[in-house]
Amino acid sequence: MAFTARTDHKESLQTLAFALRQDKRSDLEFTDLEQVMGDINLLPNSVKSRCMIDYQKMRPAFNNWLESGAKDWIDSSVWIANSTYPTYCKKGNYNFYRQDFVPPFKGTYKEIKDRIKQNAKNSVMKKMYKVVGMSEDKWNPADIIAIEENRSNNIISLLKNFDATKVSKESKEIQKQNKSLKDSNVILLEDLDEMYEYNQLIDKLFKDSDCMGISLKKATSSSVNMDVIDHKADKGLKKALSMKVDITSVEYSSKNQKCIVNFTVAGEKGHYLDIRGFETTTKIADIQVQLSKQGSSAAHGKITLPVVTLIAKLSKGRIALSKLNSKKRTLFKSLKPSSIHGFTDWKNFDVYVKNSVQFIKDLPKWAEYIEWLSKNRHESVVVIKHVKSLLKKKTGRTTGIFDAAKYLKHKVQSYEVGHLLDTQQDQIKEDIKENIIKSMISYAGSKGMMVFNDDKATAYMVSSTYLKVGG
Repeated sequence: MAFTARTDHKESLQTLAFALRQDKRSDLEFTDLEQVMGDINLLPNSVKSRCMIDYQKMRPAFNNWLESGAKDWIDSSVWIANSTYPTYCKKGNYNFYRQDFVPPFKGTYKEIKDRIKQNAKNSVMKKMYKVVGMSEDKWNPADIIAIEENRSNNIISLLKNFDATKVSKESKEIQKQNKSLKDSNVILLEDLDEMYEYNQLIDKLFKDSDCMGISLKKATSSSVNMDVIDHKADKGLKKALSMKVDITSVEYSSKNQKCIVNFTVAGEKGHYLDIRGFETTTKIADIQVQLSKQGSSAAHGKITLPVVTLIAKLSKGRIALSKLNSKKRTLFKSLKPSSIHGFTDWKNFDVYVKNSVQFIKDLPKWAEYIEWLSKNRHESVVVIKHVKSLLKKKTGRTTGIFDAAKYLKHKVQSYEVGHLLDTQQDQIKEDIKENIIKSMISYAGSKGMMVFNDDKATAYMVSSTYLKVGG
């Protein structure tokens, strides 16, 4: 059986490559990393003591991976280490940790997030943290953490015992920042005070080259993309507010089970939202929205339907969601709404798997709804024809009725999100659609949760500084 490399394998390999590059003091070669993957015992103590990975698990994993073919990932790890180390690791020796080996780095953020959820004074903020939250990886997607060797213990202790009250009292820094941001129409809510101060610490440690979070995407050449995502103080917020996004097209293709929203950022083409189901083949669940870019091997973060719903409502797009539900009421006498978002509930399609009679009865209505959502670009007759072909399926792990119901779920939910942003839909103005997609991009791209409304932006969640490499 071919070996499938997991995320922890890839992160561990890159951590090892950084430590090897540091010890060698010159560019790594492919064979340098390949050799130690084959036999971890070949690692000198000067490397092993500065490479924090699970050696017990990685020893057999690296061997199996190597035998199954790991060339592309060895190349990527070598290229990233050779590009990143001399550019950013400027303080002698570093300890390189796979993220789980520095629990306080993201753990302290989680504690702060949970306190905001419980104690927020702003009602929208409270709802935001209940519905959306912001995972540790959305706050800072670092896969590897590089800490200056002589300060490692002190820095890890500093992160673990962070106390915002020692550096900020009564949100004075937030108030100060809001004053400086006034002309930019950006608002930092005072409930973010503790998170703001922790972000300031993470940013200072990064800028001083003492502790750096590194987010990995697979590199495809020795010319490695390196980008510091800087969220210090007001810089990230101002940049987000001035971001110019234009929705260029929405693709409702009958040839697949998803919807694509194409857009430009500052005139740059190739950006798109990939709206589709990400659940396993044997389950039915809500679709998600993935931020992607043409020519990049990596996805750039996902957004769930509850997040899209909240963004749309806070950005004055509620009427478009209401229009979707109004159209469905004209087609269906009783259709259970979702309890967590404003789009069609996936459970309606799960019910069809056990009730094929009702499924056949409702199929023309769903086909009509899909045609309406797509502005006639995906005709109802095409939908019905494809679903009937799926119903005839008799082999495989799933049944024909299951595949047909799942296909309809994919189409309906993905088209609803596409319809929300479609320039041919006139329920909401173009500037509102732009505000919605800007908020979606910021969240999916791990740049925090900022809701854009008219010419203002309100920060409800603020991410921190990190280095993004590869992709």
